[in-house]
This record gives sequence, structure tokens and C-alpha cells, in this order.
Amino acid sequence: MITQVQKGAYLIDTMALGLREFVAAYLLVDEKIALIDTGYASSLNVILSDIRRIGLEPSGLDYIVVTHVHLDHAGAAGSLVKKATNVKVLAHPKSVKHLINPARLVSSVEEVYGQIAAASFGKTEPIPPERISGVEDGVCIPLGNMRLRFVHTQGHAPHHLCVYEETNALLFTGDSVSGTYPDFPVFVPPSVPPSFDFLGSVNDLRRLMELEPRLLMTSHFGVRQASRSILEKEIFLLNWWRDLISFEKEKGGDVESITDTACEALAKRFGVNVKEVPGYVRLNIKLAVKGMLEYLDRLATQG
Repeated sequence: MITQVQKGAYLIDTMALGLREFVAAYLLVDEKIALIDTGYASSLNVILSDIRRIGLEPSGLDYIVVTHVHLDHAGAAGSLVKKATNVKVLAHPKSVKHLINPARLVSSVEEVYGQIAAASFGKTEPIPPERISGVEDGVCIPLGNMRLRFVHTQGHAPHHLCVYEETNALLFTGDSVSGTYPDFPVFVPPSVPPSFDFLGSVNDLRRLMELEPRLLMTSHFGVRQASRSILEKEIFLLNWWRDLISFEKEKGGDVESITDTACEALAKRFGVNVKEVPGYVRLNIKLAVKGMLEYLDRLATQG
């Protein structure tokens, strides 16, 4: 389903893995057209259908912007390039090699999720080298009246960037902010493995504050009002999360038991009363637990 946020800006619910309001992509329509993130490869037909629903054709896309290479954000990019014959893919420079050759990325996903689950994400196609460019921090690209500024934000992953549309003060966050789900409406910190950096994430949020965005166009899920205080709350949440996971780690908890505690703590923090956390949400909370645990282990090793 595609929804107009404002003139020229659309939210696409990619219906990721058949789930509503799980993974968002965004379409910007001006003199040039940009798609920000693509969802899983298995969402390709949803993306194509939604582009056509507003009277456009995939061949009219000028840019596909990938906030980072995790498959819920970039999985369909290679397949879309085959449909959008004139499109250029823009990504963090560290992403480019993984998008050209996604074999290592896919192998890593299969290791984390298992081959059966990973198969539901769809086939991740490679992007020809001539169709992709790395964008440096601070680079601006005009679409017409709209103007995209790329901001490297490497706390979630070393190949992550955000996109700030300067004219309308829209900040496309990727996974630099917490995610929430309709079936369990809490805010889950984006501390996934293998490269989450707590201090980097805090610094990212402080930098994003300086842009003074009006709206946060989040990947998980949807459009949120933006303000300095809201981004400060994101930092507060990260601190709370780090302390919670660190405390449970010191008690000797394993990933499963800490995930159980984390689900209960998040439900209590956000006033949610559910008998059982949906499986796909629990998995995402478990990944956030693992990422923070790995960060704490690295921190301890570094002294």
C-alpha cells in the first residue's frame, strides 16, 4: 500500500514477509524520482505495484537510495535495477562492494536466520558496478525543488547513511532510530549485530538533531513528528537499553533469558499489555539484545 505523506512524498508499506507496517520504503517525486530503500527482495512486486498505483513506471526512477545493506532495506535493489533501466543506486561507499556482490551478505543472513527463514526474504540480485555509486558524507543531490543531503550515520552499521530532504525538512532515518510494530507497540533500540556501536549511535542522533528535521521518515515503521526532545528520548532509550542488557549480562543471563527480560521490560516501559510477544517481534528484540551484548563484549576486550 502506498500513502501520500505530503506533496511529492509517499510512504510504501512493503508488506515485508506478509506483515503490515513492518518495513517502509519512501518515494520522492519531483523533476527526478527517488526511491529510498526497497524492502526485502520478496517485496519487489509490492514496490512495483505501488509505483504504478500513483501513475508512474519503474523505468521512470532516477535514483534508488540504500540506507544500508541489511536485506529488509536493500534486498530488492538489484531486482529493481533490472526493471528501472535508467536508475542509479546511491549508497554509503562501504556498501557498494556488498551490493555488487551480495554473496557474503546473504551467507551472513542465512547464518543468523537459517536457510529456510532467509529464503523467505527472496533472492538478492547483484547490482552491476556501473549502476551504483558511493556517496560521501554531506553530498547534496537535487531532485528539482527537493534536495537530498546524505549523512553518514554509522552507529547501527558501518555502512549506514541517512537522507535529509532539505526543502521539506524530511529525515529518512534508516535504522538510526528505534523501531516499533503494530502488534507490540514499544520502541526497540536498533542495536543489531554484528557492528552496533553505542557511542556511535548516540553521536549519530546528536548530529541528526542539528538538522532540525520536521518529520522522521522511519523504516520501522512510518512517519513520526520530529523535534530535539524526541531525538533526546532516543538517546535516553539507548542508555536505558545498554544498562538493562549490561545488568542482565552481569547476572549471567544467556541471550534467550535476557530477551525474555527485555520483552517484559519494554512492555512495562511503554505500557503495553500482551499475553505473548509476536514471534517476529521477539526475533527483532533478540537481535537487538545480541547486538548490545556483542558491543559490551568488544568494549570489555578493548579495556
